[in-house]
Amino acid sequence: MSFRLAGAIARHPWERTITTIGLQALGEVCVELANLPRGRRRAWSRYRPWDVLKARQLAARVRDGDAVLDVGCGTGHMLASVALFRRIRPHGVDVSRCASPFTEIPRSIFDGQKLPFADQTFDTSMMCYVAHHLVPADAAALFAELVRVTRSKVLLVEDSLPKFGLLYRLRNRMHRIEAGLRYREGAGSYRMPTDEAMFKTHAGWQAWLAAQPGVSAVAVESLAEVSQHDHHTLFDVDLVPRPIAPLG
Repeated sequence: MSFRLAGAIARHPWERTITTIGLQALGEVCVELANLPRGRRRAWSRYRPWDVLKARQLAARVRDGDAVLDVGCGTGHMLASVALFRRIRPHGVDVSRCASPFTEIPRSIFDGQKLPFADQTFDTSMMCYVAHHLVPADAAALFAELVRVTRSKVLLVEDSLPKFGLLYRLRNRMHRIEAGLRYREGAGSYRMPTDEAMFKTHAGWQAWLAAQPGVSAVAVESLAEVSQHDHHTLFDVDLVPRPIAPLG
């Protein structure tokens, strides 16, 4: 349809609106048909938008060249997302290995208790949505392992709000039960929580983290503006400076 013909047909505002919508739809159909032979796999298709936006907030606390560990990394998607913004040396660990499109992220298996790295191996460590699945004693033990292998900073991303209302308390209980059943099947050492003690408010997490050995400061940042739900929260944990462990 030529521009002259379209203009002749669309003499009135409602006709122009219909014509515009029709031309846009036909254009989209043409583009989709033209791209069919190439398939749908694109670099961007590996990433969820909210993960990239959250990763940008984490990357702001990481320096180029940093060695970065992600505990409970899953597919390695968060490390891959952070690497969009920083030139990092990433490594992920989890209690089991799953298929992943992020083959550029080195991943290894650990027993859920002892991290297989020497003291102060990493500049920064991350743990995203892991601690609330643990009993308090196991969460503290795993965090101590993070502190041991990390030189500068731990970034904890958790389900947290300034205050949990009724609907969120119900959600936390259901999530604790269903996730506990799933993780119990995959890891022999896993102990399923019997309450929501590790679903903490902002103030609760700040107090818990500040009480852990080796922590010097804790800052909290809500990720609600860059996430699909309000409860996503980043806790930026600075560690007490320690002498660098000698090589060998």
